[in-house]
Amino acid sequence: MCSGRVHIICAIISPKDNYILKGELTLMKTIVALILITFISPKLFAASTGSDNFSTACATVEFMAKMVAVNLLIPGNHDSLNELQQMQNSLKELNRRVCQSVLLTENTRYESYYGNGTRISRDLYNSAWYFPNGQLFMAQPGEDVSIYYPNGRVMSYHWTHGGEAVFWPNGQIATFRLRYADETWYYPGGQIITYEAGIQGGRWFYPFARLDGRLGQEVISSNWGYDDEDFNYLNFDSRGNPYITRERIRRKLSLSDSDLLDVAGVLLLITRLYQAEDDARQFVPADANITGPAW
Repeated sequence: MCSGRVHIICAIISPKDNYILKGELTLMKTIVALILITFISPKLFAASTGSDNFSTACATVEFMAKMVAVNLLIPGNHDSLNELQQMQNSLKELNRRVCQSVLLTENTRYESYYGNGTRISRDLYNSAWYFPNGQLFMAQPGEDVSIYYPNGRVMSYHWTHGGEAVFWPNGQIATFRLRYADETWYYPGGQIITYEAGIQGGRWFYPFARLDGRLGQEVISSNWGYDDEDFNYLNFDSRGNPYITRERIRRKLSLSDSDLLDVAGVLLLITRLYQAEDDARQFVPADANITGPAW
Protein backbone atom coordinates (compact mmCIF):
# COMPACT_ATOMS: atom_id res chain seq x y z
CA MET A 1 0.00 0.00 0.00
CA CYS A 2 1.45 3.36 -1.06
CA SER A 3 1.51 6.23 1.38
CA GLY A 4 0.47 9.71 0.36
CA ARG A 5 4.09 10.85 0.23
CA VAL A 6 5.03 8.43 -2.58
CA HIS A 7 1.78 8.07 -4.53
CA ILE A 8 3.33 9.71 -7.61
CA ILE A 9 6.09 7.11 -7.64
CA CYS A 10 3.54 4.27 -7.30
CA ALA A 11 1.59 5.62 -10.27
CA ILE A 12 4.51 5.43 -12.66
CA ILE A 13 5.82 2.01 -11.56
CA SER A 14 3.90 -1.15 -12.54
CA PRO A 15 2.62 -3.59 -9.90
CA LYS A 16 5.17 -6.24 -10.91
CA ASP A 17 7.90 -3.74 -10.04
CA ASN A 18 6.57 -3.08 -6.57
CA TYR A 19 9.26 -5.24 -5.03
CA ILE A 20 11.75 -2.54 -6.06
CA LEU A 21 9.87 -0.03 -3.97
CA LYS A 22 9.75 -2.35 -0.99
CA GLY A 23 13.53 -2.66 -0.98
CA GLU A 24 14.28 0.98 -1.65
CA LEU A 25 11.36 2.85 -0.14
CA THR A 26 13.36 4.16 2.79
CA LEU A 27 16.13 5.42 0.54
CA MET A 28 13.61 7.02 -1.82
CA LYS A 29 11.88 8.79 1.05
CA THR A 30 15.19 10.16 2.23
CA ILE A 31 16.08 11.49 -1.23
CA VAL A 32 12.65 13.09 -1.67
CA ALA A 33 12.88 14.71 1.76
CA LEU A 34 16.28 16.17 0.98
CA ILE A 35 15.02 17.56 -2.33
CA LEU A 36 12.03 19.14 -0.60
CA ILE A 37 14.22 20.69 2.07
CA THR A 38 16.51 22.13 -0.59
CA PHE A 39 13.60 23.80 -2.40
CA ILE A 40 11.66 24.85 0.65
CA SER A 41 14.45 26.17 2.89
CA PRO A 42 17.13 27.96 0.82
CA LYS A 43 17.13 30.79 3.34
CA LEU A 44 17.98 28.34 6.09
CA PHE A 45 21.07 27.16 4.20
CA ALA A 46 22.03 30.73 3.33
CA ALA A 47 21.76 31.81 6.96
CA SER A 48 24.00 28.96 8.06
CA THR A 49 26.63 29.84 5.48
CA GLY A 50 26.35 33.54 6.35
CA SER A 51 26.85 32.79 10.02
CA ASP A 52 30.00 30.81 9.18
CA ASN A 53 31.24 33.73 7.07
CA PHE A 54 30.66 36.09 9.98
CA SER A 55 32.55 33.83 12.39
CA THR A 56 35.45 33.59 9.95
CA ALA A 57 35.60 37.38 9.62
CA CYS A 58 35.66 37.86 13.40
CA ALA A 59 38.39 35.22 13.75
CA THR A 60 40.33 37.28 11.21
CA VAL A 61 39.83 40.39 13.36
CA GLU A 62 41.22 38.48 16.32
CA PHE A 63 44.27 37.29 14.39
CA MET A 64 44.96 40.76 13.02
CA ALA A 65 44.69 42.24 16.53
CA LYS A 66 47.46 39.89 17.67
CA MET A 67 49.66 40.89 14.75
CA VAL A 68 49.18 44.60 15.50
CA ALA A 69 49.78 44.05 19.23
CA VAL A 70 53.08 42.26 18.54
CA ASN A 71 54.18 44.98 16.10
CA LEU A 72 53.45 47.59 18.78
CA LEU A 73 55.46 45.74 21.44
CA ILE A 74 58.34 44.73 19.15
CA PRO A 75 58.42 47.40 16.40
CA GLY A 76 60.78 47.53 13.47
CA ASN A 77 63.38 50.29 13.26
CA HIS A 78 61.22 52.63 11.17
CA ASP A 79 57.75 51.82 12.51
CA SER A 80 55.40 54.59 13.64
CA LEU A 81 54.02 53.71 17.06
CA ASN A 82 51.33 56.36 16.64
CA GLU A 83 50.14 54.73 13.40
CA LEU A 84 50.16 51.26 15.01
CA GLN A 85 48.15 52.58 17.97
CA GLN A 86 45.57 54.09 15.63
CA MET A 87 45.30 50.75 13.85
CA GLN A 88 44.75 48.99 17.15
CA ASN A 89 42.01 51.48 18.07
CA SER A 90 40.28 50.81 14.73
CA LEU A 91 40.32 47.08 15.37
CA LYS A 92 39.00 47.57 18.90
CA GLU A 93 36.04 49.57 17.61
CA LEU A 94 35.27 47.01 14.90
CA ASN A 95 35.48 44.24 17.47
CA ARG A 96 33.28 46.07 19.98
CA ARG A 97 30.56 47.06 17.53
CA VAL A 98 30.35 43.77 15.60
CA CYS A 99 32.27 40.76 16.84
CA GLN A 100 31.55 41.15 20.57
CA SER A 101 27.82 41.52 20.00
CA VAL A 102 25.88 39.05 22.12
CA LEU A 103 23.17 38.86 19.47
CA LEU A 104 23.54 39.72 15.78
CA THR A 105 20.13 41.17 14.92
CA GLU A 106 18.86 42.04 11.45
CA ASN A 107 19.52 45.69 12.26
CA THR A 108 23.09 44.95 13.35
CA ARG A 109 23.74 42.80 10.30
CA TYR A 110 22.64 45.41 7.76
CA GLU A 111 22.92 48.72 9.62
CA SER A 112 26.22 48.73 11.56
CA TYR A 113 28.13 52.01 11.71
CA TYR A 114 31.18 53.37 13.49
CA GLY A 115 31.02 56.36 15.80
CA ASN A 116 32.21 58.64 12.99
CA GLY A 117 29.34 57.55 10.72
CA THR A 118 31.32 55.22 8.46
CA ARG A 119 29.34 52.13 7.49
CA ILE A 120 30.97 48.87 8.57
CA SER A 121 29.23 46.70 5.97
CA ARG A 122 26.03 46.56 3.92
CA ASP A 123 25.69 42.91 4.95
CA LEU A 124 28.02 41.45 7.59
CA TYR A 125 27.37 37.95 6.18
CA ASN A 126 28.07 38.53 2.51
CA SER A 127 29.41 42.02 1.76
CA ALA A 128 32.66 43.93 2.19
CA TRP A 129 33.79 45.10 5.65
CA TYR A 130 35.48 48.47 6.23
CA PHE A 131 37.48 50.17 8.99
CA PRO A 132 36.48 53.53 10.55
CA ASN A 133 38.80 55.41 8.18
CA GLY A 134 37.01 53.88 5.16
CA GLN A 135 39.84 51.45 4.36
CA LEU A 136 38.69 48.06 3.07
CA PHE A 137 39.18 45.22 5.55
CA MET A 138 37.94 42.37 3.33
CA ALA A 139 35.88 42.27 0.13
CA GLN A 140 33.71 39.39 1.35
CA PRO A 141 33.82 37.34 4.54
CA GLY A 142 34.44 33.62 4.23
CA GLU A 143 35.90 33.89 0.72
CA ASP A 144 39.42 33.69 -0.67
CA VAL A 145 40.09 37.42 -0.70
CA SER A 146 42.90 39.75 0.30
CA ILE A 147 42.89 41.04 3.88
CA TYR A 148 44.00 44.62 4.61
CA TYR A 149 45.23 46.39 7.73
CA PRO A 150 43.69 49.78 8.62
CA ASN A 151 46.78 51.48 7.15
CA GLY A 152 46.05 49.94 3.73
CA ARG A 153 48.85 47.37 3.75
CA VAL A 154 48.04 43.76 2.95
CA MET A 155 48.03 41.18 5.73
CA SER A 156 47.37 38.28 3.32
CA TYR A 157 46.60 38.03 -0.39
CA HIS A 158 44.77 34.69 0.01
CA TRP A 159 43.49 34.52 3.57
CA THR A 160 41.37 31.35 3.40
CA HIS A 161 44.20 29.30 1.86
CA GLY A 162 46.78 27.53 3.96
CA GLY A 163 50.37 27.96 2.94
CA GLU A 164 50.12 31.62 1.90
CA ALA A 165 52.34 34.50 2.96
CA VAL A 166 51.33 36.79 5.84
CA PHE A 167 52.73 40.26 6.52
CA TRP A 168 53.11 42.45 9.60
CA PRO A 169 51.34 45.84 9.65
CA ASN A 170 54.62 47.53 8.69
CA GLY A 171 54.80 45.46 5.48
CA GLN A 172 57.57 43.12 6.66
CA ILE A 173 57.03 39.44 5.83
CA ALA A 174 55.91 37.43 8.87
CA THR A 175 55.94 34.00 7.22
CA PHE A 176 55.82 32.67 3.70
CA ARG A 177 53.47 29.80 4.60
CA LEU A 178 50.78 30.43 7.22
CA ARG A 179 49.29 27.44 9.09
CA TYR A 180 52.13 25.16 8.05
CA ALA A 181 54.33 23.42 10.61
CA ASP A 182 58.10 23.59 10.47
CA GLU A 183 58.03 27.02 8.79
CA THR A 184 60.12 30.11 9.48
CA TRP A 185 58.59 33.22 11.07
CA TYR A 186 60.18 36.68 11.22
CA TYR A 187 59.83 39.60 13.65
CA PRO A 188 58.52 42.96 12.38
CA GLY A 189 62.16 44.09 12.24
CA GLY A 190 63.19 41.11 10.10
CA GLN A 191 64.90 39.00 12.79
CA ILE A 192 64.14 35.28 13.06
CA ILE A 193 61.45 34.22 15.54
CA THR A 194 61.72 30.50 14.83
CA TYR A 195 62.56 28.14 12.01
CA GLU A 196 60.08 25.60 13.37
CA ALA A 197 56.61 27.08 13.88
CA GLY A 198 54.05 24.52 14.99
CA ILE A 199 56.70 22.10 16.29
CA GLN A 200 56.97 21.38 20.01
CA GLY A 201 60.62 21.47 21.01
CA GLY A 202 61.66 23.93 18.30
CA ARG A 203 64.21 26.70 18.76
CA TRP A 204 62.82 30.22 19.31
CA PHE A 205 64.78 33.47 19.42
CA TYR A 206 64.64 36.93 20.99
CA PRO A 207 64.87 39.81 18.46
CA PHE A 208 68.34 40.91 19.60
CA ALA A 209 71.95 39.70 19.40
CA ARG A 210 73.41 37.23 21.88
CA LEU A 211 74.37 38.90 25.14
CA ASP A 212 77.65 37.01 25.31
CA GLY A 213 78.84 38.75 22.15
CA ARG A 214 78.89 35.62 20.03
CA LEU A 215 77.34 35.49 16.54
CA GLY A 216 73.56 35.11 16.19
CA GLN A 217 70.39 36.00 18.07
CA GLU A 218 69.77 35.29 21.73
CA VAL A 219 67.83 32.05 22.15
CA ILE A 220 64.57 31.95 24.09
CA SER A 221 64.65 28.17 24.20
CA SER A 222 66.04 25.30 22.16
CA ASN A 223 63.14 23.11 23.32
CA TRP A 224 60.31 25.63 23.39
CA GLY A 225 56.92 24.29 24.47
CA TYR A 226 58.10 21.14 26.24
CA ASP A 227 57.10 20.91 29.88
CA ASP A 228 59.99 21.14 32.37
CA GLU A 229 62.59 22.11 29.74
CA ASP A 230 64.73 25.22 30.21
CA PHE A 231 64.27 28.66 28.67
CA ASN A 232 66.30 31.85 28.90
CA TYR A 233 64.62 34.53 31.00
CA LEU A 234 65.74 38.10 30.41
CA ASN A 235 66.59 40.14 33.54
CA PHE A 236 67.97 43.64 34.14
CA ASP A 237 70.37 44.75 36.84
CA SER A 238 70.20 48.00 38.82
CA ARG A 239 71.99 49.85 36.02
CA GLY A 240 69.59 48.53 33.37
CA ASN A 241 72.01 46.05 31.85
CA PRO A 242 70.39 42.82 30.62
CA TYR A 243 71.41 39.35 31.75
CA ILE A 244 70.00 35.84 31.35
CA THR A 245 68.84 33.31 33.93
CA ARG A 246 67.65 29.77 33.25
CA GLU A 247 64.01 29.06 34.11
CA ARG A 248 61.69 26.08 33.65
CA ILE A 249 58.85 25.78 31.13
CA ARG A 250 55.75 25.08 33.21
CA ARG A 251 51.96 25.45 33.13
CA LYS A 252 50.87 27.98 30.47
CA LEU A 253 54.32 27.92 28.88
CA SER A 254 53.84 24.23 28.07
CA LEU A 255 52.50 24.46 24.53
CA SER A 256 51.20 21.96 21.97
CA ASP A 257 52.05 21.84 18.27
CA SER A 258 48.71 23.53 17.57
CA ASP A 259 49.49 26.36 20.03
CA LEU A 260 52.89 26.87 18.44
CA LEU A 261 51.32 27.45 15.02
CA ASP A 262 49.91 30.69 16.44
CA VAL A 263 53.25 32.47 16.48
CA ALA A 264 51.79 35.93 17.19
CA GLY A 265 49.86 34.55 20.17
CA VAL A 266 52.94 32.80 21.53
CA LEU A 267 54.97 36.02 21.25
CA LEU A 268 52.32 37.83 23.29
CA LEU A 269 52.55 35.09 25.90
CA ILE A 270 56.31 35.66 26.06
CA THR A 271 56.04 39.46 26.31
CA ARG A 272 53.62 39.03 29.22
CA LEU A 273 56.42 37.35 31.14
CA TYR A 274 57.92 40.86 31.30
CA GLN A 275 54.64 42.59 32.26
CA ALA A 276 54.34 44.17 28.82
CA GLU A 277 50.80 45.41 28.27
CA ASP A 278 48.72 44.61 25.18
CA ASP A 279 45.05 44.79 24.20
CA ALA A 280 44.82 41.45 22.39
CA ARG A 281 42.86 39.92 25.27
CA GLN A 282 39.87 42.09 24.35
CA PHE A 283 39.43 40.13 21.13
CA VAL A 284 38.94 36.70 22.74
CA PRO A 285 36.59 35.38 25.46
CA ALA A 286 37.77 36.27 28.96
CA ASP A 287 38.45 32.64 29.93
CA ALA A 288 40.42 31.80 26.76
CA ASN A 289 44.18 31.42 26.57
CA ILE A 290 45.88 33.94 24.30
CA THR A 291 47.54 31.11 22.39
CA GLY A 292 45.68 28.97 19.90
CA PRO A 293 44.96 29.83 16.25
CA ALA A 294 41.95 32.08 15.65
CA TRP A 295 40.99 30.05 12.61
